Amino acid sequence: MPERRLLRCVTAFLALLITLTGCAGHGNVDAEPTVVGDADLNGLLLSTDQMNTLMATTGMTPHPMVTTMGDHRNLLPNLNCLGVWQVNEAAIYGDGWDALRQQLLRSPDTDNWDNLVVQSVVSYQSEQDARDFYRESADRWSKCADHNVNINLNGQQLPKWRSGALAETDTELSMPFTRGTGAQTRSCQRVLAVEANVIIDVQACKPASETVTQAAMVADTIKASLRR
Repeated sequence: MPERRLLRCVTAFLALLITLTGCAGHGNVDAEPTVVGDADLNGLLLSTDQMNTLMATTGMTPHPMVTTMGDHRNLLPNLNCLGVWQVNEAAIYGDGWDALRQQLLRSPDTDNWDNLVVQSVVSYQSEQDARDFYRESADRWSKCADHNVNINLNGQQLPKWRSGALAETDTELSMPFTRGTGAQTRSCQRVLAVEANVIIDVQACKPASETVTQAAMVADTIKASLRR
């Protein structure tokens, strides 16, 4: 091969190599974290069959999907406890979230239920926004540990509520609580977790005296599906 032609080939090869390297480096710099779209939220919630298995029961009845925040600040103005007492409270979430999917399941499907789960997922514009909300919630939850909530509504006493100690990791808050009195006492768990740009807000309750970890199990299942 003539020397000039060989030089041209080597030069072209080096130019191609530099171009490919530059593209690869540029792609790594600009890579965006995975963001869950609002349309994907429905598929994150556990099915009725999954709930029956997880709660070790049968007959868990799903209620219609909820897409708007609740507002019970008139009943409990203490914002440190409001977000622990109830999931998806407007006064706690504010205006920063994008979309909500919430579903209640219980067995039997009456006001005197034995097993209950409220599962929800809330999307944010970015992972950072979701983590900011998580950190704010961690501060609030820490101020509601070992706390009593007694509410009288129109002369009627709502179920008594007492929280336990807060357990906290970088991505998950959990707190046990009891509600009700006498035969209607239920042992429960509250969990709030963050994964990607999604907040997972869950409550689970079972008959009294049982150690309840099902809210964390629901949250962990949803987190695992977000990682796939």
